[in-house]
Amino acid sequence: MARTFRGYASAYSAHQTQPIRVRRSQIRTLVADFNGAIDVGRTITSVAWECIHPEVTHMSVAAVSADQRSVSVKVQFNFSGFGDIKATVTLDDGTQTNYEFTVDVTNSPLYPSTSYVTSNGPFILTASAA
Repeated sequence: MARTFRGYASAYSAHQTQPIRVRRSQIRTLVADFNGAIDVGRTITSVAWECIHPEVTHMSVAAVSADQRSVSVKVQFNFSGFGDIKATVTLDDGTQTNYEFTVDVTNSPLYPSTSYVTSNGPFILTASAA
């Protein structure tokens, strides 16, 4: 199973950023856990994942967890560079909150077998609770 990068949102901090440093060509799941940031009894109804450099962070497969307290997205770390990814969740009462991953994709070394997605991924990827 691939390693997951997990960020924990907090009700006590407005600066919610998880730094990640990763090498090219890896595919990982980002999880933003909002359990500590939203009131007991509240649930996540939808998520919008946004990235600023879709050639660096090629997103796919966004989801809201079964307990509706966390969200995830699958990311291929493609070309080197910086690529922030933000999850904005909408709760069942209509309020919104977000969590951000600051990604540094390193470039070295370049192996002969390495392949890359030559198209950009989406800038925004959404999912709703089942």
